[in-house]
Amino acid sequence: MTEPYYSSAGVTLYHGDALTVLPEIASAGCMILDPPYHMSPSTFRGIDDGAASSIATPVRLLTETFREAYRILPNGGAAFIFCDWRRGPDTTYLATLSGLRITTCVAWTRNRSGTGGMFRGAWDPIYVASKGVPSIRDKAAIPNVINADHPTDKDHPYEKPGRVWDHLLSRIPHTRVVDAFAGSGTSATSALRNGHEWVGIEADERHCETIALRMSQDTLDLGELPA
Repeated sequence: MTEPYYSSAGVTLYHGDALTVLPEIASAGCMILDPPYHMSPSTFRGIDDGAASSIATPVRLLTETFREAYRILPNGGAAFIFCDWRRGPDTTYLATLSGLRITTCVAWTRNRSGTGGMFRGAWDPIYVASKGVPSIRDKAAIPNVINADHPTDKDHPYEKPGRVWDHLLSRIPHTRVVDAFAGSGTSATSALRNGHEWVGIEADERHCETIALRMSQDTLDLGELPA
């Protein structure tokens, strides 16, 4: 059994590969899946053609991760899948092959545009998959669009803003949330704020250190964190 890299009230962090650690997790009511897609420009005869395309989807990583998500989730459990729009068809297809159901899609929009040729990217899809019909806290009329810019002082190149995590994690019943590709752990603070237990997995020890420092500071600022 992999020993936790860091543990405090409501938080457990593992340093390791997601495909190694996930099989050791028995259950969780929610999965966060933001895997590395290794995006790169396409080429034609060895020359960048300027198109917004990419290399192939990491099929094995996604297939095994989705399979573990289906095993870990109970009936009604949800998985939030962060995805570049170019990988949407491949990613949703692999998720459904594992048994997960694509329930809806949240559009994450931004005021500050990213890179692009004809148009600059200002949104990304977040697919909401589930095992059966997803369990929700209430029937509030929450839109499937969230507007939030990337943090300007990021600890990780793909760090997500807290407003995005709150928009997602406020909709599910109190449960254990597993972030299989934790990055700098910004989902942990939101999980605790919304009454969840958080389990993170991160392969890069530098980012594990960042998460441990972040959570230690949150404990100092907020006192005892919810279990």
